[in-house]
Amino acid sequence: MKGEPVIVKQLLQKAKDSALLAVEFYNKPAVSFKSEGFITMMCIAWTSLFHAYFFKNKIKPFDKENGKRYRYKKIPIELPNGKTIKDNKWWELSKCIKQYYGSDTNNPVRKNLEFFSIIRNMIVHRNIPELDSNLYAECQANILNFNDFLKEHFGEKHSLDYMLSYTIQMFKSNKNFVYATNSELKKKNALEIVEFIRSFRSSLSTDVFKSQEYSYKAVFIQVKNHESKDALPLKFINENDLTDEQKEQLKDMIGVVLTKEKTIYKNEIPDNFTLTYAQLKEKVKERLPHIRHVYFEKIKKYLWIKYDNQLVYKRIYNPKSSKSQYTYYYDEKIIDEFAKMCPPITPATEPIVPQIESLVDKILAAKKENHASDTSTWEKEIDSLVYKLYDLTDEEIAIVESR
Repeated sequence: MKGEPVIVKQLLQKAKDSALLAVEFYNKPAVSFKSEGFITMMCIAWTSLFHAYFFKNKIKPFDKENGKRYRYKKIPIELPNGKTIKDNKWWELSKCIKQYYGSDTNNPVRKNLEFFSIIRNMIVHRNIPELDSNLYAECQANILNFNDFLKEHFGEKHSLDYMLSYTIQMFKSNKNFVYATNSELKKKNALEIVEFIRSFRSSLSTDVFKSQEYSYKAVFIQVKNHESKDALPLKFINENDLTDEQKEQLKDMIGVVLTKEKTIYKNEIPDNFTLTYAQLKEKVKERLPHIRHVYFEKIKKYLWIKYDNQLVYKRIYNPKSSKSQYTYYYDEKIIDEFAKMCPPITPATEPIVPQIESLVDKILAAKKENHASDTSTWEKEIDSLVYKLYDLTDEEIAIVESR
């Protein structure tokens, strides 16, 4: 993370260490409170990861004093020597979730995080090992989502993929597993939390509940040992890829995990869309160091609409679902569009910027309500304001528009 602020590096390391401890905690056979330990450590991991993301993007994750734009809340911290110091009140996980996802309230990753954020407070003073198997799917999704977020915003080099192995299982059959789960969940100590889990799950939309980002599910298939000494003892196979020919390949394995992963219909991203969000922001910042975060975000969304499938590619994981997850990729040429809309601001042109932001807000609101809305009038107004930013003459404007 060369070039990143020290605070970002420290928070990122804390996030990764906490996540690894969470997995280690869950996988230890002698530990009787796996879920409690995993959830507690993963909440710490996610909070630190969000804080690192916010600092990286020039956002201070601190609560502000009521009505004070630049003054942050302070909380007293008592030291062992009896002295008291004051420190900024950092955003808790629930606040980080709201800040990051905004109006995207039905995002399955968000729902998974909200689930654990609430349940952590319910289990923090209890030891309920009988919940472990009942929460497995959400726990598995949570760590996978964490790793995806880590790679998307901080790069592949920070991935935890190669640091973890698959755990050895103690259940020979589904009957053993179901019996162990259901018999334990009937205990009085677990009933209150079990009721919350059922209530939360029932409140989810079908798309979210079935999403692998909310709850990761797998099927174990036991097969006979194969004579080949080179056969893999464990292999992951996507359920959607199981053709007759591939089913034959199961004979070459000692054990199989059949995973029901999210269906990706658009596997191939066009070659010219090479930038992720994090890479785009870094390159725009290099070229336009004066650009503000809020302005960057608004212009980015405006360019999504204006150059959809030209300079911006929306990779949809499941086109059959209107609530499917998606990721944006960008052509490097889009950086020129940012440059056009964000020249160095002078005292004379400063009043123009909020006018552009206001028009962008109108376009985004109209498109959110109806994607087919005609926003060409507002787009022309934006063009006119951009010309003013550059102080172009009528002749120069005519040349630009003719091109």
